[in-house]
Amino acid sequence: MFRPLIDTIMTKSAFRAFRHRDFAIVEAAGWLAGAGVWFYRIGLSLLAWQLTKSGWWLGVIAIAEAGPGILISPIAGALVDRHDRLMMAKIVQFAMMAVTGILAVMTFAGLIDIWMLTGFAVLHGICTGFWTPVRMSIAPNLVPREDLSSTIASHSILFNLGRTLGPALVVLPIIEYWEVGGVFAVNAAANLVFCVALFAVTLVNPDRKAAAGRSMRSHLVEGLRYAAAHPVIKYLFLNMIFASLLLRAYMELLPGLSETVFGYDPKEGVPLLVAAAGVGAVIASLLVGSLRNQMAILNAYLASVFGSLVFLALFVSTSNFWFALICTVFLSTAQVGVNIAGQVTVQGSVRGDLRGRVMSLWGLLNRSGPAVGALLMGGLSGYWGFTWPMLAGVAISAVVALFVFSRRDAMRLAVMEHEKSQVP
Repeated sequence: MFRPLIDTIMTKSAFRAFRHRDFAIVEAAGWLAGAGVWFYRIGLSLLAWQLTKSGWWLGVIAIAEAGPGILISPIAGALVDRHDRLMMAKIVQFAMMAVTGILAVMTFAGLIDIWMLTGFAVLHGICTGFWTPVRMSIAPNLVPREDLSSTIASHSILFNLGRTLGPALVVLPIIEYWEVGGVFAVNAAANLVFCVALFAVTLVNPDRKAAAGRSMRSHLVEGLRYAAAHPVIKYLFLNMIFASLLLRAYMELLPGLSETVFGYDPKEGVPLLVAAAGVGAVIASLLVGSLRNQMAILNAYLASVFGSLVFLALFVSTSNFWFALICTVFLSTAQVGVNIAGQVTVQGSVRGDLRGRVMSLWGLLNRSGPAVGALLMGGLSGYWGFTWPMLAGVAISAVVALFVFSRRDAMRLAVMEHEKSQVP
């Protein structure tokens, strides 16, 4: 009786990539690691706020965790194009487990101050700087090309289910009984499980490796030039620069926003806001993941850009926590729609031997941009609060979004030509 429904889910829905064994293994174990990431980020920001009560230090911790990616991600992307991606994934997951495990022990022992926390954030950020291009480059190697959008959307769904369910677990059994150290311990255990699972995976659709015998510098320059000259990718990157810097910093500043803007205890408010963002992210993943046509995906990207502007403005303009919670769902739906649709468009357009380098730049902006923005907004909050700097960011991003939107016809034409070139 359920056979037709199962067949539909496995062939036409956002979950169709799960019919591929290796992708299913990676995502099943990756779900635990994805939840662990949100445990870690919540613990990091909560502990920083408890130690300092400073928006500036929230920004410092965010940039310490994400900043190393600015230097490392492009180099890691070149290494990903030149070497075994799966082996790199195993090494990086083991390193992340070690860092968060030691952090958990130090936190339980009461030996952490804000400077040591910053140091651990840097170490974890180094690992993340390597992990982002590895993860983003492996995804297309696990499934056929026609299931690429499902691969990215399915990963986002599971990652954000962890974001939604994780905070609920954080509030009650972990934060209440084990304090913040328990958050870091769970993250370390999840990394261990993921590392072990990777030994059962084989890349079924590998890209050809970058040309051997060339310097790292020449590989990096080649990736930059390719992204800057591509008729679609260059506009997506331009918008990503401002959107990640000015529109997504709010996630790193939630403890300060919860307490000073919404008047809500951060220990309760932050997990609820993160969970609401997770709900929106799952909705966006289901919607975009069901799309196969590249033109529809590009249109979804453009619509999501403007949705993120509207809902962030509403989010930071209210003092009512529950209205902000509702806005967070819609804001996250729009922002994750931007990220997934943009990433699918880039992944579907990029040359295989340049995938690691181009996606490392995407991952760099996606992760480091919000941290830099949090440092900027957190610093300005000491003078003008959180609301006005973030509204100024919305205004600046709107100007850039309008410019990108004015190039929509050229982008659509390039996407159509690329789709035609892929037809056998």
